[in-house]
Amino acid sequence: MDDESFYEYESSQYGDGIVLNKYRNEFSLVAAKRKNDEIFMEWVFPQKRDGSKEPIDKSLPWKIKLGPKAEAIKVLKYFLGKLEGGISPSDDIPDDDGRKDDSFDDDIPF
Repeated sequence: MDDESFYEYESSQYGDGIVLNKYRNEFSLVAAKRKNDEIFMEWVFPQKRDGSKEPIDKSLPWKIKLGPKAEAIKVLKYFLGKLEGGISPSDDIPDDDGRKDDSFDDDIPF
């Protein structure tokens, strides 16, 4: 795996990070870890799509699909714009002071 595509979280004590992965001309962000100077993708067993919570038999990388290169760039620029300036004070997560804020429960963030 290409070491240059791995980003290790500065706050991680255990080498946690993200890999920009390319598979069949599709890009995705994959949860990963660095151990002993090697990078390992994290794998999961997703649930079956029949409504049960039973896992499927095959593990898959824990990833977020971004699409082909042009679309992946567009997706990442969109979220970068949200992080850099598109967040208003009302979008901030409230401090958990033990009170329930019903206004946050009414609005779905996506």
